Amino acid sequence: MWARQLALNSGRLSDMDGYLIGAGAVLRAGSPASIAPAALHAQTDRCLAAQVGAALIDFESSDLRELSRVLIVATGWSGPRFQAEVVRALLARRECTLAEVIGILAETTGVPEVHLFAHWRLDDATIAELERRHVRVVAHPLEAIDQAALVSGQRLVRWPAAFRAA
Repeated sequence: MWARQLALNSGRLSDMDGYLIGAGAVLRAGSPASIAPAALHAQTDRCLAAQVGAALIDFESSDLRELSRVLIVATGWSGPRFQAEVVRALLARRECTLAEVIGILAETTGVPEVHLFAHWRLDDATIAELERRHVRVVAHPLEAIDQAALVSGQRLVRWPAAFRAA
């Protein structure tokens, strides 16, 4: 485990290159709207993975008009940091347009661009609003993600010492 971590930190290529790993949240629009903590581990192209600092992923909708639930994620971030910085900023707004969600994600993570993985593209009005915010969206087909593991809505419970694995 430590050897793999050291290999990643030293800049050498390893078997973890090509993965988007980070903390985020699943956002549900409409009534009842919700934000659920999430963690993502997704395999994609090695060069693409190295460029993604923040992403919005829609695993469900085939069209922008169907949009109801998306995942936003900051690669390399921990869950508590994402909750404290990104989710807090979203909650302070109470209601957000898609452009506001993407803008807040870019601003709080400090990246100039957010990568969009979906079966749809943004409309012109959303793109124009993001340009006013100086945020660029880089669109990718959802198929650019080869496979993904998404954990959301989980609670951590520590087992009593007698039940912990050795």
